[in-house]
Amino acid sequence: MKISRWPLMRPLRRGFKSGALGWLVACALVAIPRATAAQVSPFSLDAVVAADGDSGSQVARKSTTWIDVFGAARLADGLDVRARPIVYRRSFDGKWQTQIYELALRYERPGRVGIRLDGGQFPSPLGLSLLENRPDVNPVVSQHSTLYLPVPRFEPGTPTTFLLAASYPLGVQVTTSGQRWDARAALTDSSPVRGRPLMGASKPPRMANVILGGGVTPRTGLRFGAAFARGGYAGSTEVRDPSVGDRDASVRQIEGEWSFRYTRVAGEWLWTRRQMAASDCAVNGGWIELVQTVSPRLFAAARYDDQHTEWYTPSGIERYEGYRRVETALGLRVTPTVTLRASYLTRKGYVVSFWDVQVLASIVWARKFK
Repeated sequence: MKISRWPLMRPLRRGFKSGALGWLVACALVAIPRATAAQVSPFSLDAVVAADGDSGSQVARKSTTWIDVFGAARLADGLDVRARPIVYRRSFDGKWQTQIYELALRYERPGRVGIRLDGGQFPSPLGLSLLENRPDVNPVVSQHSTLYLPVPRFEPGTPTTFLLAASYPLGVQVTTSGQRWDARAALTDSSPVRGRPLMGASKPPRMANVILGGGVTPRTGLRFGAAFARGGYAGSTEVRDPSVGDRDASVRQIEGEWSFRYTRVAGEWLWTRRQMAASDCAVNGGWIELVQTVSPRLFAAARYDDQHTEWYTPSGIERYEGYRRVETALGLRVTPTVTLRASYLTRKGYVVSFWDVQVLASIVWARKFK
C-alpha cells in the first residue's frame, strides 16, 4: 500500500491547503513535554559569502556565488524560531536564484534523554552530505554531486530527480538522543530524491514522505548511522503515463564518521528505487571523503563520488549509466573569517565516455556575529 494513501497522509496529498503550516507546528507544540528546557542565547546570527571559478573543463561551467545567512531567536525557554535565506548563482547556467532553506520553530529539552522537535521548513532528516551544503563547512570547492547532479532520465515524461536532493522540506520532526545513541522520525511534504523548494515557480505537488533514522556513537569521534524514507516523488498529473497513479520512491541509507587527532573520515551510501509505469529504476551511490588538518591554517581534503542508475526500457532493454568523480583540495585559513581553497577535479559524467578534468579555486568569508 502506498504511504501517500494512508488516512494520516491525506492532508499532504491535498497540498497542505489553508493553515497547513499552522497545523504542523501545532502538532509539534502539543507534543512538547512539560519540562525545563535548555538555556540558549536570545539571538544568533551568522553569514557566509563565497565565490569560485574553474579552468580546463570540457563541460561548460559558470563561476558561482553563494550568499547564506542563518538566524535564530529565542521565543521562550527552549523554543526558537530559525531562518536561513540564501542567494546563489548556479554553475550550469549562471542564473541567480533566491531561496529559503529554513523557516521553522524548534523546541529542545535537555536531559539524559534529550528531545528536539522541529516544525516548518527544515533540512532533510536523511543524508550526511546535507550537513556540508554550505561553503564554509564543505572541505573541497565543488558541491556534493549526491545533492546537485541530476540522474539520467530513466523514463520519458518523468521529473528530474537526484541520488539525494538538497532538500529542505516542510514537515514535522522529532529527534531524541542519549549519550551514545540518537533517533529521529519525520513526516515531510516531499521525497528526499526530489525535494520541494519553499520559493519559486513550477514547484512539484506536495506528497507525503515518512523518514526514520538513527545512529550509535560507540566512542568519542566515531558514529555510525542509518535511515529509511518512503513516499511519493511524482504526481500522476505531472508524468506522461499516469496509469499507475502517483509514483513512489524509497531510500535506504548508511553513514559513518570518524574523527581522530587531526583527521576526519566520513561517507555515506544510498540504495534508492523510483517507481516507473511498468517497473522500478534503481539509483544507488555514495561518497567518501578525508580531511587532514596540516597546521592551524592549512588543511587538505579529498572526496570520491560514485553512483549508478539502472532501469529497463519499455521494450525490455536493460540500461546502465554510471558516474564517478574525484576531487582533491588544499585550504588556507588566511584569517579567522577568510579561507582560500584550490582543487583538482576529474570526473566521468553520466552518458559520456571521457574523463573531464578541471582546476577550481574559491574564496569563502564566514562570520558569526552573535
